[in-house]
Amino acid sequence: MLPMRQKTTIYDIAKEAGVSPSTVSRALSQPGRISAKTEFRIRRIAEQLGYLAPDGDADGDRLPSTGMMAVIVPTLRNSLYATIANTLQRRLETKGYGLITLDTDEKPAVERKAMSYVMRNVDGVALVSSRLSEPDIRRIMLVKPVILLNRTIPGLASVTVDVAGAIDDAARRLKESGHSSITYLAGPAGSWSNEYRRRAIRAAAFRYDMTYRVVRECDPNLSGGTKAVDQYLVRPTDAVFAFNDSLAAGFIAAARRAGLRIPEDVSVVGFDNIEMGSLITPTLSTIDMRGEDMAKAAADALTKATTHEASMSRPEPISLDARFTARDSINPHKRSTMKLGPYAELTRSSDTIVLTMLSNAFNETMPRLNEFMRTHPHIVIDPIEGRTQENTLALYWERIINHRPVPDIVNIERTALPQLAASGALQDISGKHIEREIGPLVDRAAWQSAHYAGKLYGIPGDQSQTVMFYRHDLMERYGLQVPATWDEFYEEGVRLHTRNPGRYLGVLDTTDVQHYLSFFRMAGTKPWVVEGDSTIRFQMTDDRVRFVAGFLQQCLDDGVLCAEPLWDNRYMLPASGKYLTVTYANWLGKILAASYPADKGLWKVALPPGFVDPSQTMTAEIGGSTAAISAGLPPVRQHAALTFIRWFQLDPTSIELRAPGGVSAAAGYVEDLTRRGTVDPYFDQSIYDVYAKSAARVNRDWDNLPFFSQLDAEFTRLIAPALRPGGRSDDRLDEWERRLRLYATSQGFTVK
Repeated sequence: MLPMRQKTTIYDIAKEAGVSPSTVSRALSQPGRISAKTEFRIRRIAEQLGYLAPDGDADGDRLPSTGMMAVIVPTLRNSLYATIANTLQRRLETKGYGLITLDTDEKPAVERKAMSYVMRNVDGVALVSSRLSEPDIRRIMLVKPVILLNRTIPGLASVTVDVAGAIDDAARRLKESGHSSITYLAGPAGSWSNEYRRRAIRAAAFRYDMTYRVVRECDPNLSGGTKAVDQYLVRPTDAVFAFNDSLAAGFIAAARRAGLRIPEDVSVVGFDNIEMGSLITPTLSTIDMRGEDMAKAAADALTKATTHEASMSRPEPISLDARFTARDSINPHKRSTMKLGPYAELTRSSDTIVLTMLSNAFNETMPRLNEFMRTHPHIVIDPIEGRTQENTLALYWERIINHRPVPDIVNIERTALPQLAASGALQDISGKHIEREIGPLVDRAAWQSAHYAGKLYGIPGDQSQTVMFYRHDLMERYGLQVPATWDEFYEEGVRLHTRNPGRYLGVLDTTDVQHYLSFFRMAGTKPWVVEGDSTIRFQMTDDRVRFVAGFLQQCLDDGVLCAEPLWDNRYMLPASGKYLTVTYANWLGKILAASYPADKGLWKVALPPGFVDPSQTMTAEIGGSTAAISAGLPPVRQHAALTFIRWFQLDPTSIELRAPGGVSAAAGYVEDLTRRGTVDPYFDQSIYDVYAKSAARVNRDWDNLPFFSQLDAEFTRLIAPALRPGGRSDDRLDEWERRLRLYATSQGFTVK
């Protein structure tokens, strides 16, 4: 490394990086002009030599203000985008900024050039419905504050409108008025908002048992509606959702010319709530996307982000709720005559197999789904979004107990798998060839958790072993060592809390029961044993189980641990620095990085403490997903589903497309990253060697109960309220066991 100079130049950086000065200049001032790998390396060296401050500004200071902002929109022909641009301009003028508006004609290449053009000429950029890739956008944000509108990327500032509730309102209105089938006229293939709307419409159709089909890649304008009618008429439905109001208006006009009556023959719903919708006949029902409110929120956030203080804070995504506006284009008394199969898509050939897949979210997995469908053109994956793990399981379970159709594939947390397997809802995919061919390709602990009663019910997607995340700067400040045993953890925690009552050495997450149970698993105790598929032996009053519960309560009593919900599926809830350590699943690392950007380099990773001998430390699992196949599929569809979940979870291409921060369940995944010397940029550490050691130490002598929902509900009602100083939570184990015994017996299990 070069010695520090009074003033580092781009020539110093070029020499250290082994590139030309012009390459350094492009990397620092015009992101996207060179490869991402080289650009990140140059910026990292620039930071190390003091040329860039950690927030990305040359010479350690903010670049001088230009007094200008920029907004980049796909097309100003779209009334919503024009409204956003106009409102942004008016709002920014009140804050002393001018606005440059660029129209990219819905072409990513033009958008990339536009970004390069404005980088040195503005203080910040608003990207509206961006078609750029995530790596492109992240590179841009190294140089200037950027806020996304109509799109989200984890850890980045954004303003979005949540359409799920409004779409559900519209679908329920259609269902109650007699409609039984929906067509979605989809917008541009590269549009994030188009895919988000499509998934929400698909989920609503599933929820209300309405037939669903899609006409893809309609031009989002009046002429696009004319072309869409030809596709729609091949297999018409009772109602149509259109990507935007212009497309809907074009569809209405063309449908009338084709002899259809609106809304007598087909009801129509658009998006955006532009002025034209209230002027046409019939007036157009629409989902109001609140363009002006989005623009005002974006303008305020963008001006705030130009301050140095804001650049070091957590980027808070802003979410507004869309509103359903019902008008005359919905038939209030529809008599359905259009009976279709469960899924139809005109662009697919007759031998195409369409598989529905239920999962909590698809934002991060869509690139993998799209790549699978590109390489397997006769298998279509139709995603149905549950939005949260809890809601996904509830939706699937509700359909099972009410004997309603279920999705072909479900992606669930492994703790819920025994419950669904025991009910007969999942397909047993056991077989010697499966165990022999696929088993060695999967992490051992994850593979074991995809089994129930000796049978295989899915293929795991990720690893979720526990590690200890810790703030090394705060540990040094208070003179603490990374604890090797839980006894040391307790002693150091008491000293810390005595010195600073506002800080705790660790946290006990009460979001659900999993974190609490992980301590019992790490201690090698078993509150219950599941024998076969019908017998449960409870041992929650065993001395070793009581010891762990008592230890946790003592930690709460003495200020070593604090119990509270830890995160909200997006960000950490506690303020930075409240906890010096967090012992949790490895996937929490990316949540920490998104939640505490100013703590970059301060968090480190180690193995959790041991309950007795540090050399014999055992770890646990928290979370972890498995893709399973619903029971009852015909053999041909079963084969297609197995082909997909095997590719989705284990194929090298799919693994390469995984979102950053996740840990694949593929065997050797973390070992390979360790061999490559991969250093995580947030932790500034080779974290994967720790993950590999944790994976090798997972206590596999553990059973998940076949009624996780009830287990969690009783934890929430009985144990969680007592997880406080003086709460005597350990005294409630007897009652917890009694309640679980009664429930198990009521469900037909033999209880010992």
